Amino acid sequence: MTPTNEFIAELVRAANEVEKLRGEEARRLLNRAITTIRDMRETIGIPHSNTAADVVIDLQTTAVALGLGNRSLD
Repeated sequence: MTPTNEFIAELVRAANEVEKLRGEEARRLLNRAITTIRDMRETIGIPHSNTAADVVIDLQTTAVALGLGNRSLD
């Protein structure tokens, strides 16, 4: 299985057991999603975006907020 497929399987497992997910694990998954999305975009030639409409910015904001305790797992 490719690393991307393994990550997708990990996300599905986490989603199926979301009540067991801890803050640090959620933050790790978000950060891994950010890296995976950026790598995939680079591979297919999508230019880097820093606009508010970019979902990666939302994921980063959520990951940081979780780390600071400013956002709940809900």
